[in-house]
Amino acid sequence: MRATSPTAPTPTRLSVVAVLLSFATGAGDAFAFVQLGSVFTANMTGSLILSGLTSRPGYGALVSGAATALGAFLIAVYLASKAVPKHPAARWSQIRAVLLAVVALDLVVLILRSVHSTPGTTLRLLMLAASAAAMGAQTAAAKRSAHGAGVTTTFVTGTLTSLAQDAADGSTRHAGVRLAVVVTLVLGALAASGAMAIDARLGPAVAAVGAAAAILALPRAGSPAP
Repeated sequence: MRATSPTAPTPTRLSVVAVLLSFATGAGDAFAFVQLGSVFTANMTGSLILSGLTSRPGYGALVSGAATALGAFLIAVYLASKAVPKHPAARWSQIRAVLLAVVALDLVVLILRSVHSTPGTTLRLLMLAASAAAMGAQTAAAKRSAHGAGVTTTFVTGTLTSLAQDAADGSTRHAGVRLAVVVTLVLGALAASGAMAIDARLGPAVAAVGAAAAILALPRAGSPAP
């Protein structure tokens, strides 16, 4: 059996990163849905489903918002994945740089939200694009740093599926981190909801805090990537 490098990141450390990013996702999606026209910026499946509800009031604004979020999300996933290539093995400094961009995008959303108490269409779409870009970049960074637990941080259906399938197979190997990711997604939404009750602008600030904490939890530069 090959000896583990003393500088290799532990599964526990990577699990902490995933949990913190899930918290950031819950906060970011809660803010977008409440403040930016009932559109998700992490849960693209949810936004696509909402786009089919033609009887909803303001359907045109909903579709334009969902399309903007989807486009920004996919572009960010692509760019972040190019910045942290799968082969050769990713360096943690590259993942850290992507997550720093995520924090910066969250702060951009906060600044844009502070411009006007009732943002117009253009400003709303800009905020949706920035928030969705943050979630897309985060998704790519999280996937590059994954450690085989079947965990996603911006959509948890896959995580829940992995949890249920492994339970059916009699395995609980990654059950802890999977459950933690689901719970912290809800906690992030709750935290953002509480923050927005104080000040409507604070939702993206909660997301930024979660992403910043994940950066601090990342393995140090020079550690081999999974």
